[in-house]
Amino acid sequence: MSNKLPPMPTLQEIIRTFGLSAKQQLSQNFLIDKNITDKICKTSGGFKDCTVIEVGAGPGGLTRSLLTSEAKKVIAVEMDPRFYPALKMLEDASEGRMKLIMANMLEVDEAKILFENGAEFAPWEEKSKVKIIGNLPFNVGTHLMLKWIRQISPREGLYSFGRVPIGTADYSRLSVMVQQSAIPRITYQLPGKAFVPPPKVDAAVVEIEPRINPLGKEPLKNHQYFEFVCRELFAHRRKTVSNVIKNLGNGADALLEGIIDPKTRPQNISVDQFVDLTNRYCDFPNKKEIDIFEFLNEGKSLRKEKKLEEKATELKDRIERTKKRQEFRLQKINERKEKIELLKQQQQLEEQLKEQDKQEEEEERDENDIISKENAKPPKEKKPRLTQEEIDLEDLQIEEEIDKDIKQKDIRDLDNYQEQLEELLHKKEKNESSKQMKKEHLDIIDQYGNVVLHGKNKEFNDTKNIKEDFDNIDEDEDYENFLNEQLKK
Repeated sequence: MSNKLPPMPTLQEIIRTFGLSAKQQLSQNFLIDKNITDKICKTSGGFKDCTVIEVGAGPGGLTRSLLTSEAKKVIAVEMDPRFYPALKMLEDASEGRMKLIMANMLEVDEAKILFENGAEFAPWEEKSKVKIIGNLPFNVGTHLMLKWIRQISPREGLYSFGRVPIGTADYSRLSVMVQQSAIPRITYQLPGKAFVPPPKVDAAVVEIEPRINPLGKEPLKNHQYFEFVCRELFAHRRKTVSNVIKNLGNGADALLEGIIDPKTRPQNISVDQFVDLTNRYCDFPNKKEIDIFEFLNEGKSLRKEKKLEEKATELKDRIERTKKRQEFRLQKINERKEKIELLKQQQQLEEQLKEQDKQEEEEERDENDIISKENAKPPKEKKPRLTQEEIDLEDLQIEEEIDKDIKQKDIRDLDNYQEQLEELLHKKEKNESSKQMKKEHLDIIDQYGNVVLHGKNKEFNDTKNIKEDFDNIDEDEDYENFLNEQLKK
């Protein structure tokens, strides 16, 4: 497999073609001089037969030098999508020796991508066949270094394939942690003008190779507390240790006895002294508890959570304000609708009244015309319109008069009905008595064939005819006349 690349556009042509430029918010500075990138590869210990992870490949300047330095495989990690076309072109031309991964290096699982790309495992005591290199952005360089340094002691992530040397070093928390776990070496100085755009400071190529045996008279008991102690002391690097160590807990100044002079400043404490201080602090009864997740994220998760909480509160307030505005607007709209409805009703009433007035005027006009023709009397005065109360009162009076007339008529009708009833009862009684009398006389006629009346007797020859005539009599007056005639006979 050839280490040479096929003819390709120069880096300057690539930048012009795709309109690439460095973003200040991402702390981007390009290395476009291939002589410099080739020298970086040579002074970094060589990459022959190695699997190399490149952090922040950018337009591909350092990537090209890595591909021509006999590296077995180059894994280029880049999060800016603007560089994808240029890097994809380079990947296609590499004949399978380059793998492009578009991702944030802080979120990349190094062990996973190394395994997927066939990286070779090496014992801890031997030289590793895996390396990581990159033109680290200034804004994330420290976080990346801390991420990799934390992986050295447990031999996980990047270091699960061996002692992978990494590439950045003033004495600081990062310096102490790097020196305790690795051997840093500055291999090449770079002036700021070598970058595009040039930064305000110069740079250096730093090789960091993990130690086989970390520094310290005794093994470090807890690596999280080691980083915590370094961070707390270097947070006030110009103060004496006796003043700064109070941040570790009540009575923490007793931890300095026999190890560190209380008047010493943090920048003058050796790595071995930091290790001894940390081991004592791990057994300290008043030590602070560490939120590992928060600690490893440098407080970013807490800040992010707080920002999200503040944003949620702001959104809730905004929603409440919007709801109140909507309720107020809805109330105003309803009030306006009611007002419009009332105005419509009022307008309809006014139109009805106008129509009624118009009809009354026409009727009066017609009536006045007739009257004027007859006797030329003055026009009838228009009666004032009664109020609703006057109309109600007038209706009540009319109802009372009607009720009064109805009551009087009912009384008269009741008297007439009473008289008729008495007359009927009297007539019924008279009829009953007449029927009884008929019955008695009829019995007499049947027995004796004679008619008895007022103590006188007279014999009749044809009693049968008398009886039939007697049965045909209905009224009392007829009955008396019948008796009188029979008596005369």
